Amino acid sequence: MKKPIIVLTSTGSEQQAIVIAEELIQQELAASINILPEVRSIYRFKGKIFDDEENMLIVKTTDDLFDEVAGVIAQFHTYEVPEIMAIALADWKENFLSWLTNNVRDPQGPAE
Repeated sequence: MKKPIIVLTSTGSEQQAIVIAEELIQQELAASINILPEVRSIYRFKGKIFDDEENMLIVKTTDDLFDEVAGVIAQFHTYEVPEIMAIALADWKENFLSWLTNNVRDPQGPAE
C-alpha cells in the first residue's frame, strides 16, 4: 500500500523553488507542493556557520516515489549538498490518500 510522505528541501531562491516544484508536478511525482518564502536557516557547512534566507518546499508524495523525487530535486538544485529528507506520516484521512495517489504516477512509470 502506498503511504503518503512529506519531502522537505530548501533552496537559495524563490525561482529555484518554483523550477523544482513545477518539475515535480509536471512529472507527476508530487500531488502538491507548498513553497514557504524567506525561511531563516542557520547551519554549519565546511566548518563555517551560515545565516541565510531560503525557501522551503513541502512536497506531498508517496513513499514509493521518494527516490525519483530526490533525483529531480538533486538534478535541479544548485546546492553542493541539497537538503532532501522524507517525513513518514503517522496517520491520514483516506480521502487525502485517495486524492494523493490519484495525482501521482506509479514509480518508474511514464508521466501521462
